[in-house]
Amino acid sequence: MKSTILALESSATASDAAKIMEIRDIEAIVVVENKKFIGIVTDRDFTIKLGSHAYPIDTPINRLMSYPLISIDQNAEISVAQNLMKKNKVKRLPVISENALLGMVTMNDIHI
Repeated sequence: MKSTILALESSATASDAAKIMEIRDIEAIVVVENKKFIGIVTDRDFTIKLGSHAYPIDTPINRLMSYPLISIDQNAEISVAQNLMKKNKVKRLPVISENALLGMVTMNDIHI
C-alpha cells in the first residue's frame, strides 16, 4: 500500500486536482462529499473524460470521477483486493478504515 494519497471535495475543479496530482506526483484522488468517500479521479479520467467530452478545465471533479468508490478495509486479505480489482476492472483500491483514508493499493503492489 502506498500512503501517498489525497482526498478532495467533489466541488474541486479539474484544474486544481490536476495541479495537486502533478505537484504530489500521484495518479489518483479520492473524491469526498458530505464527509463520505464517494468516488475516485485518476489520471486516465482526465485524459479520457476531459478530452472526449471537451469539458472545460474548471469542471468539478465529481463530473470526472468513477463511482461508486470501490475500496478495501485495511485488514482485508490480498486475495480480496485482487478479486475486487479483477471483478470491477480497476487498477487502484483506496484503503479505508473507520472513515479514514489510509492509502492506496494498486495492481503493481499486488502483482495481478
